[in-house]
Amino acid sequence: MSARDKMKKVITLLEHESPVTLAREAWWRAGKRWRRSRLCHAIEKAECPAQFRPVGYYQRPDGKVPERASAAIVGYADYICRGNFPSFGYGPVNLGLPPRWNFDFVSGKDWPQVPAEQVQVVRHDSSDVKVPWDLSRLQFLPVLAKAWQLTGNEHYKECGKTLLSDWIEKNPVGLGVNWTIAMEAALRGISICFFLELLWPAVQDDHAWIERITRSLWQHLLYIEANSEFSHLVRSNHYLSNIVGLFCLSSYLRLPQGQDRRDLYCNLVQREIEEQVLPDGGSFEVSSGYHILAAQMFTVSYELMLAQNLQPTAGYSERLSRMYTFLAALADQHGCVPHVGDCDDGRVELSSDDLVQMTNTDAESRHSLEVPALLGIGEALFGQDLGGTYDDAVWHAAAQTKTGKSGADCRPTIFPQSGLAAFGNEHAKLIFLAQPNGIHGKGSHTHNDKLSVLLWIGGHELLVDSGTGCYTRDAKMRNRFRSTSAHNTIQIDGQEQNRFSTEPTDLFRMSDDARVTPIECQNSDGFLVSSTHDGYRRLNVGHKRSVHLHRDRRVTIEDKFDGDGEHTFEAFFHLPSTWQVSPAEQTGPEVWCVLAGACTGEMRWQAETQLCFRRLASQISRAYGAVLKATTLSVKGKARFPFTLTTAISWNA
Repeated sequence: MSARDKMKKVITLLEHESPVTLAREAWWRAGKRWRRSRLCHAIEKAECPAQFRPVGYYQRPDGKVPERASAAIVGYADYICRGNFPSFGYGPVNLGLPPRWNFDFVSGKDWPQVPAEQVQVVRHDSSDVKVPWDLSRLQFLPVLAKAWQLTGNEHYKECGKTLLSDWIEKNPVGLGVNWTIAMEAALRGISICFFLELLWPAVQDDHAWIERITRSLWQHLLYIEANSEFSHLVRSNHYLSNIVGLFCLSSYLRLPQGQDRRDLYCNLVQREIEEQVLPDGGSFEVSSGYHILAAQMFTVSYELMLAQNLQPTAGYSERLSRMYTFLAALADQHGCVPHVGDCDDGRVELSSDDLVQMTNTDAESRHSLEVPALLGIGEALFGQDLGGTYDDAVWHAAAQTKTGKSGADCRPTIFPQSGLAAFGNEHAKLIFLAQPNGIHGKGSHTHNDKLSVLLWIGGHELLVDSGTGCYTRDAKMRNRFRSTSAHNTIQIDGQEQNRFSTEPTDLFRMSDDARVTPIECQNSDGFLVSSTHDGYRRLNVGHKRSVHLHRDRRVTIEDKFDGDGEHTFEAFFHLPSTWQVSPAEQTGPEVWCVLAGACTGEMRWQAETQLCFRRLASQISRAYGAVLKATTLSVKGKARFPFTLTTAISWNA
């Protein structure tokens, strides 16, 4: 980061944070630097005092694994054993055995093996640090162990052991890109713990190897403690991963005063759910992808508590249960969740659905947020009817207890704190987004999707979210996918709902311009929802959108703009490539087009001004790092405000 960028950041902090908070943050960071400086010395000098012990997170499935899930596990493990490492956006990629752990196979660039504090993580040279980070989370290890349990084939077990040993040898603590942030160490530590438990009980020949792995786990614990991503200014899934990783490691490692350590992190996780999960169950990061990641983190912690007879608080259990309720409301009939806000496909554990998607060689049908197996774990834990499958729950000891009450009738349509409405009928499903900017307005994973609409008809996507595309590999793509024009909403005078800089160093910053009002709803010939946002108040314009899902096969969207003066407007609607769009009337006070895909239909726009309809080639993303062809419909014009634009969508059976 340049001196100019650092100064801008300091000025922003001074404008928005109290002196007391800034002083606390400065004290915390000074302590963190001191702890980091002592880390390598402590690891070099001390003998490892830890012993590994399984805690009963998993149970042997005893032939109960459904055929689809079993095939997914063994198929994925076979890819790994051939040196083909699957990635959501790219499919299986041949990296060899062992792979280069610091290598970005997309750009062909790597990171030097130098002290981690000297590593430039983000370089804006077309490389993406998430590639080596994701590989080094080692989340393939538990899959290899499951394949060994299912088949008895020692090759899977030995492959996992060899890869883990190689990673530890090639990545000494504090050296290289894979030791640059605590989150990556935490997720990696969880993977290693789960791998060892699935291999348990250890045979005599493995004891020396397990001692070496246990030492590495102890080093991971010390590293995370010294590099915690806690902050008095802003916390996110990074800090959550830290404390979940520490709770996991202190559960699996027998240490002096280890129980005190474990209880501390258990309590921190339970306190953090009140911070990072809204009362209605939505993630405070306002992102469906990060909601799934956070739900997994809190679920892993919940199951570890139950496995060790640690009773989760009622508040923790209730809020985690609501996370699953929220997730089920987002999912379509196939169990796929739309990519709302940022999504980098991050996981704690790979589900059987993940394995199917990651080994899918058809990029057009790949979808990284398919979650029936995850919903099945939620069903088993909390007794809710979420439309999940039992594919993965058979491995989870805690998921056999069904500790909750029946939740078949507890799925609300409106999530008031999250600003989301999900509803439907026998003809269609609709999601209406009136979400606040994430992390209390900080907005790091927020997109400009205020008042956007997502629509499925007959179980098929019609209006979709554009997704994420990428982060740092391509700054222009990153900014395009989070922009107002990438969502099914309206842009005024070419301005963004929330302003953001296009500088490559500002890819995770966004102004908190657009405030939304609570969603209002009524039953009137179907279902009607509405909300407003004031992101254009600097233009003296307010935007209210009402969305009406009728009882028959129709949706009406009414966009009302208050204010004065003359303004340009442009409405955007994004469709997957499975739909063919034929323009019918392209200019005038009413424009329309014909749709052909899963069924036939039309979209019409009306206003008291001249409209111009365009069909544009565009892109959407359903997996991090990959983009697909799509179609964007644009309706543009100029009007004197106040002003109303009406959109009507209709289709046949």
